[in-house]
Amino acid sequence: MDLSNLRLYDFRNFAEFDVTFKKGINVFYGDNAQGKTNLLEAIFYITALKPVRAFRERELIRHDRPLAFLKGLFNTRSGQVNRQVTVYRDRKKEVKEGENIKTRWSELSPGISAVYFSPDDLNLVKGEPSGRRRFIDNLIYQLRPGFYKYLQGYHKVLAQRNTLLKTIKTKPNLTKTLDSWDEQLSEFGSQLINERLELLKRISFLSEDYFKKYTQDESKLKISYRSQIDISDPQLIKRNFREQLAACREKDVIRTYTSVGPHRDDIDFFIDGKDVKQYASQGQQRLTVLCLKFAKRNLLYTDKGEYPILLLDDVMSELDKHRRQLILEREDHQVFITTTDLKFVPEDILEKSFLYHIKAGVLR
Repeated sequence: MDLSNLRLYDFRNFAEFDVTFKKGINVFYGDNAQGKTNLLEAIFYITALKPVRAFRERELIRHDRPLAFLKGLFNTRSGQVNRQVTVYRDRKKEVKEGENIKTRWSELSPGISAVYFSPDDLNLVKGEPSGRRRFIDNLIYQLRPGFYKYLQGYHKVLAQRNTLLKTIKTKPNLTKTLDSWDEQLSEFGSQLINERLELLKRISFLSEDYFKKYTQDESKLKISYRSQIDISDPQLIKRNFREQLAACREKDVIRTYTSVGPHRDDIDFFIDGKDVKQYASQGQQRLTVLCLKFAKRNLLYTDKGEYPILLLDDVMSELDKHRRQLILEREDHQVFITTTDLKFVPEDILEKSFLYHIKAGVLR
């Protein structure tokens, strides 16, 4: 799968933009704050239909304009797909493929996707657990859209249980009604945890293999799932979760929130047995996240049959020459790279790349 043409109107700092891309490696270069990152964000947005970072979609619209428009022409194994997205200030966005409006993810052409990596992604290992849970849940949803019913169901029941906990503080006689909510929460929660464990098993194997390739030494990366619930036997997770909810009930009533469950779980990264978050260098942390993103791309290809577009935002300057070479030398799918200086791209890679100079939101 590749993006052959992109048109933008009033998206970020682009008033009007129309460019044709090639398969292979495409390099956007220029000074800072000229629009290179905005262009990568546009490519990601038109594939994922959500911003790279969590903010309101109307912030994608150029200053004082009523809407932003994006149009992408994708070449897929099943044919060409023309996708258009209009982002409005005062109502929901509109998504079309061809002349047809699409209102559900399941209606969209499968396989159109992108994997985005930037220095900010270090927060995936350094930041809060919620970011790691969101990463794994979003990937499961991409691979298995039916997963959403478990995630949505879990958070709906969790919110209702927390509301009840607040009420019990003033109406203790309602305590017994927690039983039914605990049953529902453990049902949805066990499904959620099992889906995470299955996905983590797959992505861990690939990430660890990439890490070995890119370090070329004896260092080993390990990824594991951490929970207060006993998850050693997938068949018993529901029962164990139910027991933990019962054990924490008194504490939950006092605190008025549910203190145990997949909404509190985390993902740990270790290099040679040491916690990456606490003991790894920034270079090791960056490589860990990069391996995770490459593993995600591989999984999407395996399950969808289409290689996602790879978006690397100002990554070359953050890697040593050897790793830049390793990452790009065998790349034969579509990649978009931003850089402030072409010297950060290996010469032999540069020779086969397509170059685009961006200045003040204009392709020069």
